[in-house]
Amino acid sequence: MATLLEVKGIYKSFGGHEVLKDVNLKIEELTIHALIGPNGAGKTTLLNIINGIERADRGNIYLLNMDITNYTVEARVRVGLARTFQLLEVFSGLTVLENILTALFAKNPWGIIKSMLFGERFHPIEGQLKKRALEYLEFVNLSHRADEEVQNLPAGEQKLLEIARALALEPKILLLDEPAAGLNNRETRILGEILKKICREKGITILLVEHDMELVMRVSDLITVLNFGEVLAEGPPTLIQKDPRVIKAYLGEDF
Repeated sequence: MATLLEVKGIYKSFGGHEVLKDVNLKIEELTIHALIGPNGAGKTTLLNIINGIERADRGNIYLLNMDITNYTVEARVRVGLARTFQLLEVFSGLTVLENILTALFAKNPWGIIKSMLFGERFHPIEGQLKKRALEYLEFVNLSHRADEEVQNLPAGEQKLLEIARALALEPKILLLDEPAAGLNNRETRILGEILKKICREKGITILLVEHDMELVMRVSDLITVLNFGEVLAEGPPTLIQKDPRVIKAYLGEDF
């Protein structure tokens, strides 16, 4: 299987404190690759560096062998990176459908301003974009909520909406930061099934940062464990949950 994303020799410090130390990571195409570790291990910092919010002190990021280390966030989106955040980033005051349309308009060369000026009568592609937006909502089981204002949705459905909006950017790889945070058991199970659908049906690779170990072990093909900014272990779920170093550092004896 081909390597889609590669992280090479990443170092990052904040105020003299070394957060990431020579981190190397390979994400294979068409896989769900989980990144786990204790609080403060450097997981979110690494995601921020991969999608361009933070810049590494040293090291490089490659997407399909293309060096994207110095790309802006917007340029990384254009070449196939999409990201969700631990804290919800949905657009309150807009409907569920309008939230998806923001991503589709961003990719559409007409842009949102021309759409607002001319309307669907002079801009028929808007109707096509609405149809596509509904398809993304259907994929995450939210089409029945299309006309609801976002703030009326429970947290679980808002998380799914955020994922659907990221999918509308048509990424090669989707970076997810704690998507199960604040979800109940039922919502987490639904999330897990949708993550597997994204990978298997849409062919989108996923890099998943998550503390819910039941979810991680159920959906992941490969797991990388960070501890104090360094890669502690890597392997399939069956090996990671038995690794004594991982048990000691993170999972605990009762996992």
